[in-house]
Amino acid sequence: MGNPTLKPNDQGAAVAEAQDLLNRAGAILDEDGKFGGATVTAVREFRTRHGLSDVPLVDDPLWNLLRALPIPNADIPTRAVAFIGQEEVGGRDFYDRFCTAPTWPGDASGVTIGVGYDLGYQSDFVKDWSGLLPDSAIARLMPWVGITGTAAGAGLAQLVDIAVPWQAAWGGYIERTLPQEVTKTQGVFIASPARPLPRLCLGVLVSLVYNRGTAMTDNSVDDRRLEMRQIRDALAAKAYEDIPQLIRNMRRLWPAGNGLRGRRDREAELFEVGLG
Repeated sequence: MGNPTLKPNDQGAAVAEAQDLLNRAGAILDEDGKFGGATVTAVREFRTRHGLSDVPLVDDPLWNLLRALPIPNADIPTRAVAFIGQEEVGGRDFYDRFCTAPTWPGDASGVTIGVGYDLGYQSDFVKDWSGLLPDSAIARLMPWVGITGTAAGAGLAQLVDIAVPWQAAWGGYIERTLPQEVTKTQGVFIASPARPLPRLCLGVLVSLVYNRGTAMTDNSVDDRRLEMRQIRDALAAKAYEDIPQLIRNMRRLWPAGNGLRGRRDREAELFEVGLG
């Protein structure tokens, strides 16, 4: 049986498979099995980039190209890679409209580019972005490495004309930042191989570390790292079913309306999917 030809408004498992494959190339789509607007845009972009007509069809030539794509990360599934990318940049359309220039997320953050790459907490910026950004852009961003808080926010006015195209952002994410975050996650959340943690669940923990870091010790009176320690302990006890609620419990740390509350809910839901 040949490949199905998919078109806008189609639904089903074949659409979800195409979305998963498009996510290997940085589409960061929801794998909802619905050939909607975001999927149309991703298909058109991928086809154009590979010399095909821009008709929004997933046909035999496109299936062949998609299935030849390498997976973005060997340790976590593409669904988790796309999920983290979505959470960090708000989707492809949002990135293209609002995030190609450097941003400052506020509070203790530094100048941020690409998929949540915070210059305030990096030491290998030139190595990480060499070949992805022009040397002139790297030279202008370099002084902001290690600068955090309001001082970083003040720097944005000098950087608004720097553009980080999505393909550069995606390359920096999957080639440099994500592998580093996976390694950090594996180092701090260690589970016994006697009951291996599902790869999608590991991806959720990578999302958590990507956003919150690996610290386990509190430096304030509100016990902000409590749930991180509890998740570490649940992993050690192989009590994986307890972890979604521990992730949800972190909502207490942010006021109503803060986007991180929703992110914690989505992470918890995805962890439950990973547990099956």
